[in-house]
Amino acid sequence: MSRFATPPGIPRIPSSGPPASRSLDRIVRVYDRAIAACERVDAPAARETLSLLRAALELDTPAARGFDALYAWCEEAISEGDFVGPERCLRSLRDAWCRAVEPDAIFPRTDLPPS
Repeated sequence: MSRFATPPGIPRIPSSGPPASRSLDRIVRVYDRAIAACERVDAPAARETLSLLRAALELDTPAARGFDALYAWCEEAISEGDFVGPERCLRSLRDAWCRAVEPDAIFPRTDLPPS
């Protein structure tokens, strides 16, 4: 599996379509990696994927600054040993991005227990 591949058992969003759709697919895959790292209680991998998400932001809008604050909170919580809160936050964000790609469909992670 490549470094940024979607982990096994997680439904993929089709990457065909306009460039914006392919970019959102990449973002969702990074969320998948971050969620999987939290599930494994793998702090280095979780921090690495959160760094990727933060690096992708252009902090010139209130929305981007809001995402940055959420990612910073996730990093802080992980540093304190809390992986459940960040996993839930990241899962919610991931699902929101999936709805943005295809508003009529929901792409829940079928490998996770309901929260």
